[in-house]
Amino acid sequence: MFSFWLIAALLILLPLFVILITLLKTNNEDDTDLAGNTDLYQQRLSEIESDIDNGLLSGTEAKKVKKEYQRALLIQDENKLLSDNNSKIEPSSLTITAIFFLILIPAFVISLYDHLGKPEIITQIALLSEFNNAQNKEEKLASVEKMLTQLEQRLINEPDDVDGWLMLTNSYSTLERYPEALRAVNNLYRLRGNDPTVLIRYADILSMTNGGIYAGRPTELINEALRLDPDNSSGLWLAGLAANERGDIEDSIIYWQRLLPKLEQDSNQQQQIEKYIQLAKQHIEASKGKDANAAKQEYNIQVNVSLSADFISEANNDDTVFVYAQAINGPQMPIAIIRKKVSDLPLLAILDDSTAMMPSNKLSDHNQVKLTARISKSGNAIPESGDLIGRLDTVQTSMEKVINLNIDKKVP
Repeated sequence: MFSFWLIAALLILLPLFVILITLLKTNNEDDTDLAGNTDLYQQRLSEIESDIDNGLLSGTEAKKVKKEYQRALLIQDENKLLSDNNSKIEPSSLTITAIFFLILIPAFVISLYDHLGKPEIITQIALLSEFNNAQNKEEKLASVEKMLTQLEQRLINEPDDVDGWLMLTNSYSTLERYPEALRAVNNLYRLRGNDPTVLIRYADILSMTNGGIYAGRPTELINEALRLDPDNSSGLWLAGLAANERGDIEDSIIYWQRLLPKLEQDSNQQQQIEKYIQLAKQHIEASKGKDANAAKQEYNIQVNVSLSADFISEANNDDTVFVYAQAINGPQMPIAIIRKKVSDLPLLAILDDSTAMMPSNKLSDHNQVKLTARISKSGNAIPESGDLIGRLDTVQTSMEKVINLNIDKKVP
């Protein structure tokens, strides 16, 4: 950063130095020319006197030569004076002009850069260099944290900086710090709420803070984005996921088929979408070829969820209750999930393929799962400090008897 300002100062001062030298030199040259004319005149008079003494010129001829030379010198001086009146600047004026340029040019350049430039980029580049030179993971994380802290502090003073909020949103999202990313994208939405790209980003982060669930506000944001831009690729992708989540499999296929032509031929994205469409079609065919009720009976978990008496005073009737199954090994996104209220407790929850989040990952695809019931005051599907929770580490998905699950612990 010091090197940047040093180079910038040199680039300003060097041209300024040339201008000042040129101004001062012009006046000195004018004075030198006048002095040179006077010396030349005196030298010529001495030569004429010497010619008279040596008898080379008579007195009459000498007088005539002197008059001719004086007339030529007078004309030259008059022309010089006329030129000086038009172009010569007094020394005091030159000094004032030099001081004026010395102050005005740096002030103008710095103010212009402050208005049009982005001084914060200098700090970001310095932090990026610090990150790249870090020797281990801890140092890299410290550099990232330092950058995010400085960016947040700057945004406090510049709350309408769209690029800053976008950078903060993407940074926290990449680090999977979704509560912070949600706070940043809220500000981005405040500034650019009519931008489909911002709406899609908002919906995605809002979903991630809620355990990957698109129901509710995320779906509303996706629909609004597609209303503004019906061909938005990210919007079509998320709309398909949201439709699949709520069981509208045919709608999800429609969204993804609209997305396919927009993707690069044979790209990983296109292959992934084709796979999702194929799985969705298989799900529809399977549903038509078998008795859905029989499937629910074959693979389902019946769980009686209750709240420990030790925590009744800490839960409000409107607090959200999540009951969900997760893979014992693998991604922790819920396989099947039910959402209720504390006022519904105790309750009998039934998890089966109809409550699956994705058709490609149903309860019937697993012999065993781990089961969780959690009370969230914020309604966030990701566990937070202070949530009340109960867990069963291993549950058979095909068992017929009712399982008891008691919420008896607090998330630290």
